Amino acid sequence: MRILFYTGKGGVGKTSVAASTALRCAQRGYRTIVLSTDAAHSLGDSLGVELRAEPIEVLPNLWAQEINALHELEASWGQVSQYLAELLAWQGVESIAQGELSVIPGTEELFSLLQIKRHYDEQRFDVLVVDAAPTGETLRLLSLPDIMRWWISRIFPIARALLRVVRPVAKRVTDMPIAEDDVLASAQGAIDALVEVRHLLTDTNICTARIVMNLEKMVIREAQRSLTYLSLFGYAVDAVVVNRILPEDVDGHFASWRAMQQDYAPTVNELFDPLPILKAPHFPREIVGPEDLSLLADHLYGDIDPASFLYRGPVQRVEKTADGFDLLVPLPFASEDQVHLAQNADELLISVGWYRHRVALPQSLARLRAYDAIFEENTLRIAFRREAAA
Repeated sequence: MRILFYTGKGGVGKTSVAASTALRCAQRGYRTIVLSTDAAHSLGDSLGVELRAEPIEVLPNLWAQEINALHELEASWGQVSQYLAELLAWQGVESIAQGELSVIPGTEELFSLLQIKRHYDEQRFDVLVVDAAPTGETLRLLSLPDIMRWWISRIFPIARALLRVVRPVAKRVTDMPIAEDDVLASAQGAIDALVEVRHLLTDTNICTARIVMNLEKMVIREAQRSLTYLSLFGYAVDAVVVNRILPEDVDGHFASWRAMQQDYAPTVNELFDPLPILKAPHFPREIVGPEDLSLLADHLYGDIDPASFLYRGPVQRVEKTADGFDLLVPLPFASEDQVHLAQNADELLISVGWYRHRVALPQSLARLRAYDAIFEENTLRIAFRREAAA
């Protein structure tokens, strides 16, 4: 299965681009499904049909789905939420707030990503197109499985061991709800599934992300940040989509917008080189229904197969050197003064601005220390060397 992950700043036409891509894949004979993980669903509006939480066939070879995030949350995290609600009730929290406070912020959208794993496991479709949440939310969601995996490996074993000892005593001296093993097992199962989703999305033989943008300064900057952080977390990007380019024959108010766009266009070409830049014009009407979406796909792809890998760039890798090993992490648009490293045993924490990413180091690197980092053509090269004897 081929997975195409579309993200971008809100309002740039990401949903239309994702829907048109899915339609073109279906027209090329691929059994295709397009699904929305954005809480503000507009995929059905773009296709001109009413969608449900389960896939429905909307056109030959094309299925669509708007995921019910609350349903996914209940199915995957319901047992944990119920225990947290009981704990809050014991602490005197009002009943109306128990349900809200028992849900970790962002987990509704996060668990909607489990549908990606479901479709991959079933292998009913050739292509899966994801209309993702706006950039900032998507990056936050995609980083959560890393954090949760850390909880699983560090905290859960300790918690389970303590509870086996404390639970019998606690039940005799307090009426506070104590988590049973099945609650912890449910939490671990859900987090393990999310980690598997992350593995799928970072498999460069299966999935690539595409960033949708407009020719506006703030949107371009957001797209730059998106590429940096997607690279940081190991997600391959194979194209940039520049949407809503104004035509030459505009006048009046829109003439100045057209001039601004033309000023920014060379900058975008330079900033995102060597990524392919797919372009689409600003249509004189809403892009709704198969006819409009097919026309948009004509502009974006022409004779190109949207399901192909449009670019295969560098990925995070380890190189052997004469003195040790180097870890290479692609970080477009970052600079050395933005990057901070911290190593703790078999983990390396890479911080870029407000974002942090934990890298689980292989044994060859865990025995060494990260002592230096330099940039080489948008790639952070981290040198690992053996510590000198005291």
